[in-house]
Amino acid sequence: MTSNLDPDARSSYRLITLAARLIQRRQDDALAPLGLTRAAVIALEGLTGGPLNQEQLADAIRVQSQTLGRVLTRLETTGLITRTRRSSDRRQLKVELTDAGVAAVEAARQAEVNAYPDDPDIGWNVLREELTKFVRAVPLSRDTAVVPFAPPDHRAAHRPQAGRAAGMRGWEQPRQN
Repeated sequence: MTSNLDPDARSSYRLITLAARLIQRRQDDALAPLGLTRAAVIALEGLTGGPLNQEQLADAIRVQSQTLGRVLTRLETTGLITRTRRSSDRRQLKVELTDAGVAAVEAARQAEVNAYPDDPDIGWNVLREELTKFVRAVPLSRDTAVVPFAPPDHRAAHRPQAGRAAGMRGWEQPRQN
């Protein structure tokens, strides 16, 4: 099998994964004193716009509902969220931040900010814009017709549906279900 992988895309991909690992380690170290994990913070932040059911939250933060369930159980046990049955559909649980959860999100945000590099030469807006484009270009499924990191002219033929990155708070408006 021959690869049409753009050499610039390949080296950029490696830089993205290296940067992600470095930041994740720093985040882990910053969140540990708060008793939080990155997964917990992502779930908590997903609820800052208001209550959601578990499936909506999983979709918004791009994780499997089953995986999220374990995180939510820990967050509920520690009093950072509540889960209550919806009266309109008893099968669904409304997941909501508690006051302690709101405080935890704020503390986590500050801890994470302190963990990031403080370098005025980094173009944070440009980096965010480019990474947003990258995230939108990554397919949600393992569709074999999609060739990741193909040159732009080839990629345009396999462009995913608009709104795939919906729900990533801070980047664009979340989807309404």
